[in-house]
Amino acid sequence: MELTTAYYIGFLGIIILVAYVIFVFYKSGANHRMMPFEKEDGTLESSTIVLNSDSTRRMMFGQSGSSLAVYLFLKGVDKTTRADNMSPVLFSIPGVLEFRYGYTAENSLGSNAELVVHTTNTSVTETTREVIPVPNFPTQKWIALTILRDGRRFDVMYNNKVVASKRLQYMPAYRSSPLTFGGPSVFGTFSQGRVFNYRLSLSDVRAELARTSNTRFASSTAPTTPDGSGGFISPLDIFRCPGGVFCGKDTKPPKSPLQIWETPYA
Repeated sequence: MELTTAYYIGFLGIIILVAYVIFVFYKSGANHRMMPFEKEDGTLESSTIVLNSDSTRRMMFGQSGSSLAVYLFLKGVDKTTRADNMSPVLFSIPGVLEFRYGYTAENSLGSNAELVVHTTNTSVTETTREVIPVPNFPTQKWIALTILRDGRRFDVMYNNKVVASKRLQYMPAYRSSPLTFGGPSVFGTFSQGRVFNYRLSLSDVRAELARTSNTRFASSTAPTTPDGSGGFISPLDIFRCPGGVFCGKDTKPPKSPLQIWETPYA
């Protein structure tokens, strides 16, 4: 009887130890996943679904938070064609969040971009919009944009710096919508888009930058054309004059036809 009791106690101890190891392994990030966009690179001129509704829900709205990382080259926007007076959307999860470029009445800080999150007020069962102003979003250059979420807190990063942070009043509204990039009135390129089913740490963000970018914080897989912009500069460009011709030692302005008077008398 004593042997049987000791056997069960020992067996129970082994089960507890195994369960503890599994718990620690689970909490240490064994369930962390990264998923690239279904279309990792594309233009912003037209609306493109980069992650279907099911993948967006699983990767972006889990209990461990979420992260979205993408390289953007925004050439510009055209607000004159919009009839609703809303800022153009760079990307969105319809009914959940939008990243807009431009000013709106809700953007009290006067920043040139904003992250709009649709949240649910459970006490009155209604959805409201909460705005996170995002300062100085650059155009005509590549930028590594990262959005981090942990519960109600959102952080926005340019390259490796946090530029906006806010804890929302309510939880984000969860709806079955795809992640979409681009749309009317937006001109530019996106590259190497990826989502994570957990909130990246600052060191994680820096590691992702080192893995996916060049020294100019441009996507390492983006086109290298000077317009569309891979944004890369050829080493030979420093020897070029305007127009693309090479500037040799004889490339200089023609001699002026005007004569310089060397005496006060004609």
